[in-house]
Amino acid sequence: MADKVAAAVAAMALAMTLFAAGFGACTLPASTQLLAQATANDAVSPYADGQLTALAVETRGFTVDDYGRDADGEDGARGRLAAVILDAAREASAEGSPASGRWSAEARKAVAAIADGSSPQAALDRLAAVDDAYALDGDALSHLDDCNVLVRAAVPALWGVAALAAAALAFLLARRKRRLAGTALVVAPAVLIAAFAALGAWAALDFNGLFSAFHAVLFPQGNWTFSYDSLLISMYPLDFWMGMAGIWFATTLALSILAIVVGVLLRRPGRNARGHAVLKQSWARSKRP
Repeated sequence: MADKVAAAVAAMALAMTLFAAGFGACTLPASTQLLAQATANDAVSPYADGQLTALAVETRGFTVDDYGRDADGEDGARGRLAAVILDAAREASAEGSPASGRWSAEARKAVAAIADGSSPQAALDRLAAVDDAYALDGDALSHLDDCNVLVRAAVPALWGVAALAAAALAFLLARRKRRLAGTALVVAPAVLIAAFAALGAWAALDFNGLFSAFHAVLFPQGNWTFSYDSLLISMYPLDFWMGMAGIWFATTLALSILAIVVGVLLRRPGRNARGHAVLKQSWARSKRP
């Protein structure tokens, strides 16, 4: 009974671990940079393409990582991000910049007022009040804060789940329950691949619907919709999220296939077992009259 419980625990924990591994891959800084370079919408943004990519990577750090929160609190993290955006605003609005023609007189005035000694956050709010295409407004920052809370709470729990999967598999192998361990390694990724296939079909038919449903579940407060030309959406347009989903699925699929291969090998009778059977048959034949 204990062995079957351990196998069930191993399968469930492994499925969650494989799912989390895909999320970890698509939220790496390198993934964000690669996808932002390919998808950032500089055509409607007052920032140049390279600036949008750099801002996307910086905003990813604010959203996913600690970003100084433990040391300086939420205000410190916001101030740090605001300073980076304001530096980009100065560069983009300056004469001779490739994007300077996209800055309104009012936005230029807000940028010029940045040097008046006000805090970066206050200056960012003033620029965002002109238009959310120029800076992240309060709603955008609030949504990113919500994402950060969710991610930073989930990561330690998922590491714990991964450790549980490893412990359950080790328990089965220590008790020589290779077939049960192999079954867990086969069943968990098979179920996960089936779930991803269903989500993939949904995404192919209606990615916007899947995206909205996903956010509605995780962010029921509803602060996740923004105008198409806002800075947040210019950094992370729909194609960016489709790329993220692709990296997530590809990583989870690759690791799932690896788990299945290992599971199939474990389910095969071992050489010792086959050798023992052969010796037993030979011994039986030798005893015959």
